[in-house]
Amino acid sequence: MNHQKSENISRSKEITVSFKYQFYSYLRTKRFLALALLVAVISIAVLVLEIHLGSAAITSQYKTSMAYLFNFMQNIIFTIVLVAAFLGGSAISTDFASNYSYFILVQPARRSSLLIGRYIAALVASFLIILVYYIFAAAGSLYFFSSIPAAFATSIGLSVLFIASVLSLAFFISSLFNNPQTSTVAVVILLVIVLPMLSSLLPAFVSLEPWFLINYGGQVVYNVFSTNFVHFSSISLPTKAGSYKISQYQPYLLEGVEIMLGYLIVFMAAALYTYKYKQVLN
Repeated sequence: MNHQKSENISRSKEITVSFKYQFYSYLRTKRFLALALLVAVISIAVLVLEIHLGSAAITSQYKTSMAYLFNFMQNIIFTIVLVAAFLGGSAISTDFASNYSYFILVQPARRSSLLIGRYIAALVASFLIILVYYIFAAAGSLYFFSSIPAAFATSIGLSVLFIASVLSLAFFISSLFNNPQTSTVAVVILLVIVLPMLSSLLPAFVSLEPWFLINYGGQVVYNVFSTNFVHFSSISLPTKAGSYKISQYQPYLLEGVEIMLGYLIVFMAAALYTYKYKQVLN
């Protein structure tokens, strides 16, 4: 019993040390500062433009704070994916690059503890950046409508889950590479380019709901502000042969949560397994 207790304490210490080292490392990197600055600049620019247009124009266009926030949060998915891709893309592959691995992996700490600590650090660092986006969204809602809807807290919670699920995928991909630059590029291409393209093309050309794509499930982060939610719709485009119907899907709230949880569990387990048994190459 005491042995098990001391082992649990030891593991918690390993995770804590790994978290502190990785988190402070994130805070000192130009990548973290650049991402935070980018999110701040974009958010400020949008808010300043809206203020310039005037309260009357904004309130007449959106009517309610829910409608306003639904529009303001449209870019939150891309922002989260971009942040998670850059912070998680090289989190594991770094250990297998050059001679760095011989210093990290020979330490008397479980690889699973190292990964979990880094994962929590990436989650916290990513959320701090995304929180900037929410701060300006809240500021806009208060400025134009003097209120923040209850759905705002729900959106923040869903964004944490989305960040966690995207990071799980990023960590798994990172664990497959031995070069941090290569793994980061691979993660960015997959998350920022490939998956968004698939989520747009599959419904449009084969009328398939992309329920298996993480960025599709993540749409619930801003859909909680929608006042006229529609799961399925279609539009007709005129062609020489007549018309062509393009299908459009939006995930249900529970569906989005299930997709995100699925990615979180499956890819975190895969990342832990790959990292635990991967060999260092000479």
